[in-house]
Amino acid sequence: MTPEVDLKHMRYFVAVADEGTFTRAAERLGMTQPALSRAIRTLENAIGTALFVRRPQGAVLTEAGQQFFRDARCLVEAAEAALNRAARFGREEPHLRVTARACDVGALHRLVDSYNEHHPDALPARAAIAAVSAQAPEVRAGEADVTLLRSPFDHRGMDSDLLRTDARVALLPESHPLAGRDVIHRSELAGESFPVWPDLTSAAMAFWTGTDLDDHDWRPGPVVRDAAQYAGSIRLGQAVGFMPSAHVPERPTDGTVVVPVVGLSGSELRIAWSCTATSPDVARFVRHATEQATEAAEAARAAEASAGHPA
Repeated sequence: MTPEVDLKHMRYFVAVADEGTFTRAAERLGMTQPALSRAIRTLENAIGTALFVRRPQGAVLTEAGQQFFRDARCLVEAAEAALNRAARFGREEPHLRVTARACDVGALHRLVDSYNEHHPDALPARAAIAAVSAQAPEVRAGEADVTLLRSPFDHRGMDSDLLRTDARVALLPESHPLAGRDVIHRSELAGESFPVWPDLTSAAMAFWTGTDLDDHDWRPGPVVRDAAQYAGSIRLGQAVGFMPSAHVPERPTDGTVVVPVVGLSGSELRIAWSCTATSPDVARFVRHATEQATEAAEAARAAEASAGHPA
């Protein structure tokens, strides 16, 4: 028999698992600790097994709790996203909200315009700029339908397709010894300082410092929180950095030099959406985006072939 479990009990459970203590979880949920403890006991009784080991220093998930946590988080996020999407459609003219970071606004604008032109009778798409840190969370929460983002990112609760991979280049201060080179190898920047974005995962840190393909020594440079600070720290000679070649025209380059790099991973531009999305409009938009990307790649290959074999 399937146990009767309220969604709110699952939300309470996720909060305790996230916070590690009933006290902090109760504060996060705006309820008393005894009431939260009773709710979790009710959930455990309904399931028929303990989900936490209660200890003086906190609450530790049992094996059953670990398994339930993975499923419960997805269910809670999916339910909250469904509510957010319904609320958004209720207060705005229905549309697909498609986001991207400011540096990819050109790709975003072209894709949204192309989609609306090719599908005039479908739910219209609207472009919006989102902070890098907000792109995936907004999609998971139902506040955006689709986003164009760059790897690496948190794939939890998301599906994605690759649109293109851009080569990355080095951004150096004009005074750097390698600034006059036509091309450099990543190994030649060993020991350099790199700007540090706060709260990066280890995979993201390796990507930003160019150590995801091979291990290279590097030093933490200034902590930066936006593209202007990133470029500014390099212009002042405090660090060196990397950027997708597609972003070069959109970044300030006064006092800096852009140099191609060998031995550096590319920057993947992906289209991502919630793995629980069932909207045919989202599916149509994703399909259009991948078709456009395929056509652009084929046109680029044809142009290269033509350039290499003049008539």
